[in-house]
Amino acid sequence: MKKTTPHFSVLMSTYGKEESEHLDAAIKSIVTQSSLPNEIVLVKDGLLTERLEDVIAKWVQIFPGLFKVVPLPENRGLGVALQEGLKVCSYNIVARMDADDISCPERFEKQLKFLQENPDVALVSSWMACFENNPDEIAFIKKMPQRHEEISRIARFRNPVFHAPAMFRRSEVEAVGGYAERRHNEDYHLWVRMLLNGSKITCIPQPLYKARCNSTLFKRRTSFQYTISMVKLQKEFLNMGFISYPQFILNIIVRIMAYMLPITMTRFVRTRLLRL
Repeated sequence: MKKTTPHFSVLMSTYGKEESEHLDAAIKSIVTQSSLPNEIVLVKDGLLTERLEDVIAKWVQIFPGLFKVVPLPENRGLGVALQEGLKVCSYNIVARMDADDISCPERFEKQLKFLQENPDVALVSSWMACFENNPDEIAFIKKMPQRHEEISRIARFRNPVFHAPAMFRRSEVEAVGGYAERRHNEDYHLWVRMLLNGSKITCIPQPLYKARCNSTLFKRRTSFQYTISMVKLQKEFLNMGFISYPQFILNIIVRIMAYMLPITMTRFVRTRLLRL
């Protein structure tokens, strides 16, 4: 007997500094999937530009009833925005999506099939194909481990799962309190809480998602503010009992060194050597 495709939501957030063309392309990649979502929950994280509002209005008109638009009066950051969006998702299976990236046409179909065949898995992500300006010109593939055991081990050193291509069971995310109110690393914080709660996390070893990986991204990932946020996060992991004190010290040293390296060197190490 053929299994029916489960209903699912897509959860995404946009804010005022987003490019309207990027949001338009992101939504287009969702509504042209081989397995279409039953709803798209789009959080407006603070005031948007007129162009962004026009893009949202266009797609809402084309697909009446598909979108749930959640407006926030002020910009609160991705963690808060996604938590507010999660509250109004109608279905237990939720696919994440960033507002400036592209989902490959069979992404949802493959992830849904994987979750159906593996009911013990709480979350499945994928590899990412990275581009700078043109989604058809892939610069490199960012990879993550596939098996839960390896993901759990690597999580003690670094974020082991790509957030934007993730598809998860909402019940497992809500069991650990959902997204925390954080400006950075809201996904890493969530994954660790899920791992500590016994959730099984995996990754499909295929690039089912195209992400923008330009110089702005690397500057943000090596900024002083981001580094301080990561140091605080490692301290939380230590207090949770997820990492040991020697591991905590090692993680702090590595992150401070990354902050001190020139952007060009950091980019080379992350993309060409580590594929991060």
